[in-house]
Amino acid sequence: MKKKLIVSMLSIFMAYGSTAYGAVEETHWVMKELKDYKQYIVPYRDNASTQGTITQKEWDSFQRNVLDWGNLDKPILLDDWATALKMAVDLPEKNRDAWISMYVHGLGQGTEITRENAVGGMVKLLIGSYLKGSWSAEEVKPAKALLDHQDISDKQRGLVEIAYVQGILDDSVKEKFRPNDKLTNAEAISMMFRVMGELAYDKPDLPANHWLSEELESAYQSSKLPKPMLKVLRHAFQDPMNAERNIPVALWHEMLVSGLPVPAYMKEKAFMYTLAYDKDGGILRDRAVVGVTKLGKNPRSATAEEKMKAEQAFGDYPSAFDSDKIAVAYGDGLLEGRSGQNFGVSGYLTYAEAAALAIRASLREALNDTPLLIDEKTALQIAKETDPDSEAEWKVTFKKELVLHYNTDRLIYDGWVVEAVYPAGNKMVVYIDARTGKIMVLGEIEAFL
Repeated sequence: MKKKLIVSMLSIFMAYGSTAYGAVEETHWVMKELKDYKQYIVPYRDNASTQGTITQKEWDSFQRNVLDWGNLDKPILLDDWATALKMAVDLPEKNRDAWISMYVHGLGQGTEITRENAVGGMVKLLIGSYLKGSWSAEEVKPAKALLDHQDISDKQRGLVEIAYVQGILDDSVKEKFRPNDKLTNAEAISMMFRVMGELAYDKPDLPANHWLSEELESAYQSSKLPKPMLKVLRHAFQDPMNAERNIPVALWHEMLVSGLPVPAYMKEKAFMYTLAYDKDGGILRDRAVVGVTKLGKNPRSATAEEKMKAEQAFGDYPSAFDSDKIAVAYGDGLLEGRSGQNFGVSGYLTYAEAAALAIRASLREALNDTPLLIDEKTALQIAKETDPDSEAEWKVTFKKELVLHYNTDRLIYDGWVVEAVYPAGNKMVVYIDARTGKIMVLGEIEAFL
């Protein structure tokens, strides 16, 4: 009897404990941001390795110490703060360790860090990635609303002011900043959520009426670009006027690799198709195309038809470093050309051209990962519904990487091309998305008399 009573009491305790757990978890001020933040950092969890932005050891520590609800109000450890910043900020690989040492460990106190030093170091890392380096007194004036503004040290005050006006201070900041308190896990999560959502993953600005603007807008609206790639794009166009400047080859490497699911066995060799083509710090356009076609999941050679079409589209096609890869890229819809125009094989790749190539390649890979749902028979049925009583002869062909320009959108899709040939010789052609069944284009071709 006594044993049963103890078991019953234990069951009640566990039930109430579970309720209390849920209550604490759901009522903590950072929970809403934490849920969204976890989605932001999933790619870093999935790619944690010795070759990635963070190591598996760093991820395990971050998950155990920072993401556990029971630790939210505890001071964040310096190593975990460093991991959070590595995931949020686009730091050049060659400088990453030195900058983390300077702006994280160099500002810490033991294994922890004060709020003002954490924010100051964070803003230093953000300058050059997402934030401009020079701010006027008028721009940061709103930060003076903090009641403890004068308690912030002279060394960090200007940097805290920048974070305030950018809206990336944690949600616990209402009237006071509390500069000398230790930064907690919850406060770090809140700031990183804002940095990644408001800065790192936000669409970059381009010069007014720039040719890339509409395609960039469409790509961001698709929500299919990998999160690491969004960080690189934001970094690249921190200055909108970069658009027509030559992109550094190292940045091109980051942009391309961050957007493609490069197989593990290729990651260490990826430089062979990017950095190895360094020419005076940049990269020539035809060399850049080699990397785009080599680093995807299924690199291939061009078909005879693709080579013929590429040669028709680009006058300087025969002069390209690797004309086969120009043909592959053109066939996959990564390049656009008109009869007789030059590709510009000897020209340097610009920031805007690099972004267009990398984005198109990334979306192509995302498309390839989506299964086909519409088979040939279904495509024919869909097409026949547009003219159910006709006596036409029907022909169905599958085509990959079809390109559709519609208003401001540029869409790439795999589709069925259904052709109806009527007795009089005229034709109707229906283009159908092989994944959704949507009719993308319906056109008619008159017979020649």
